[in-house]
Amino acid sequence: MAQHMQLTGVPGKPKKKRKAAVIVAEELRRQIVTGTLRPGDKLKPENELQTEFGVSRPTLREALRILESESLITIIRGKYGGARVTTVEIDAIAGQVGVFLQIQGTTLEEVWAARTIIEPPAARLLAENPTETAFAELEANIAEAREASVSNLLRYADLSAGFSLLLMRHCANRPVHLLGSLIFGIIRHQHESVTLRTLTKASVNRLRQDSIESREHAVELLRAGAGAEVEDYWRMHLETMRDLVLSAYPTLTTIDMLSEHSDDATPIGNVRRDDSLM
Repeated sequence: MAQHMQLTGVPGKPKKKRKAAVIVAEELRRQIVTGTLRPGDKLKPENELQTEFGVSRPTLREALRILESESLITIIRGKYGGARVTTVEIDAIAGQVGVFLQIQGTTLEEVWAARTIIEPPAARLLAENPTETAFAELEANIAEAREASVSNLLRYADLSAGFSLLLMRHCANRPVHLLGSLIFGIIRHQHESVTLRTLTKASVNRLRQDSIESREHAVELLRAGAGAEVEDYWRMHLETMRDLVLSAYPTLTTIDMLSEHSDDATPIGNVRRDDSLM
């Protein structure tokens, strides 16, 4: 059986035997990833899984705990319980990534650098793979942001974040969307923080209007199919916004994923606040 497999070690050294629970978890994970087991499916009873893998009950339960920690299954205790395959939630993964980056001491400047690498090419991809749905959602986002900029600044912050996430969502590249989604909860937190820091500054209102106009021009370039132009333009926009945001902090700032500035979870077009970006 699979539990007798071994990892290849350093040449010249004995091979390290793999834990049976890890091997069982790998096989069940493979079945989930390949669609043999789908969200909502219930895993076989424990006694059947024990027989199938040739492992003890404690070993099987350790394997199930591994999958539960990865949010791939949920385990219900009790007579009518059992393990069931779950839907992987990007919000949960992004939250874990944000906390990990904060523990590592990641700075806001580093996150902006990553964003500048990811977003402009995504804008170019969208220009080269346009859909009317994408344009409609982007334009609706801008209209809501213009209204919120004079009535609800925290909502404006979230709408600004949502615009970028829409670029990612509709760029016709799932990995780009995923990578972007993993860091933009961080950007949303910091954008809200910057908004609160600058509420009393009259000059900032003009900057918000300039930012809205920049997004409008980006959509014009997207509609024109101007891939190279929108990539350059969006990079310039992000670099300008990065400098403005970082200027609100007196020192190099570590990202903050623990504070929460608003309980508003109102949908932003088709983008929830929980997975939006600045």
